[in-house]
Amino acid sequence: MNPNFSDQAFAVGLDIGGTKTEAIVVDQDHQLQSRVSKPTDTTNPEQVLAGIIETVHEALCRANATPQQLRVIGGGVPGLVDPETGMVRQAVNLNLNAYPLGPALTTEFNTPAFLENDVRAAAVGAFEYFNRQEPVTHIAYLSIGTGISAGLILDGSLYRGANGMAGEIGHAVVDPNGVQCRCGTRGCLETIAAGPAIVRQALAADPTIGTPTPLDEITAGHVYAAAQSGNKAAQQVIQYVSGTISRTIQWLIMSYDVDKLLLGGGVSRAGEAFLQPILKELSHLRMQSTLAKEMLLDDKVALIPQAYNAGVWGAILLAEQMMNNR
Repeated sequence: MNPNFSDQAFAVGLDIGGTKTEAIVVDQDHQLQSRVSKPTDTTNPEQVLAGIIETVHEALCRANATPQQLRVIGGGVPGLVDPETGMVRQAVNLNLNAYPLGPALTTEFNTPAFLENDVRAAAVGAFEYFNRQEPVTHIAYLSIGTGISAGLILDGSLYRGANGMAGEIGHAVVDPNGVQCRCGTRGCLETIAAGPAIVRQALAADPTIGTPTPLDEITAGHVYAAAQSGNKAAQQVIQYVSGTISRTIQWLIMSYDVDKLLLGGGVSRAGEAFLQPILKELSHLRMQSTLAKEMLLDDKVALIPQAYNAGVWGAILLAEQMMNNR
């Protein structure tokens, strides 16, 4: 590893997604030095690795830094990851299976590299962000995008669970008679409230939603925009989706008694159009139950700002923790 720690002024955080890979470089005071985002080539594991390496090098170049000045690399990966070994057990969207991504990055940059599931990394970043404004000890971070997953910070520490799968709620069944999910069962949470599911339901109700955008480019954001513009079909879909999300939030808050539940992920980029219907549904739930009133359901929910990528910041913080615990 780099021999002179005084020269190791920089850390890299990675958010490795199936569509794009984002890298940031920060100094020893966690001041942002550069940010780079590039498309992810998922043709094969070698291309994924090559793209990550290229992105890191470009981020370092923009920060006027060299690999020799790196103290640590942290990365969030959308899949099953072994944080101890850096092995990606499975990441379908990256075409990775039992792939030693962490060791490969360590070898390439001669610097410790640590990996974590992307939503758990984002939970750490979200916790750090919110803790600057209001001291909290327990949070749940709910990511709603192409998939749905939760990250939990309990007693100030990331909770992974017995098998490292805590928060994998996207494939919990909420409607046994619902549509078939890609996992094989029916009515998973993702088949109702994930981005592609929102689009599917909206287009089934009104095929004109999102026009003139090409059909394969329509996103959940288009559905929320249509609902805001008064489209009745879109409004009905959003009401149904928001009800499902609000019950998921209720379950998380009442199960873990968290101080805050923070919302993120691609669908949340619709902003207030996404948040307000959920808060409305939570308010209804709160009025129906004395326990829900006590838990202050709707008061505990907040959006992570779009400009703040919780994933890359959380990846850095986790990597630094793991390096210090060696």
